Amino acid sequence: MFEHFSQFTTWPILTGLIVGYIANRIMSGEGKGCCLNLIVGIVGSYAGAFIGSLLNVQLLGAGYVKNFIFCILGSVVVLWIWKKLFD
Repeated sequence: MFEHFSQFTTWPILTGLIVGYIANRIMSGEGKGCCLNLIVGIVGSYAGAFIGSLLNVQLLGAGYVKNFIFCILGSVVVLWIWKKLFD
């Protein structure tokens, strides 16, 4: 039962800091700190997986580069929505 859950959460947690940092650099030109980068990276990774499913792109087992790109895309979208709501 938890095999799929562990596979789905391992990637976002391990790459959350890197993805969040890259997305913050793309959106604002600077990093926001480890905690915010981690949160943005994790939420953005889930958003990237959701965007991939909407576009009917197979991400499970697709390779690290493809997953990494969709995680960054999701993080950028999360930061864009955050800026529209709170800035």
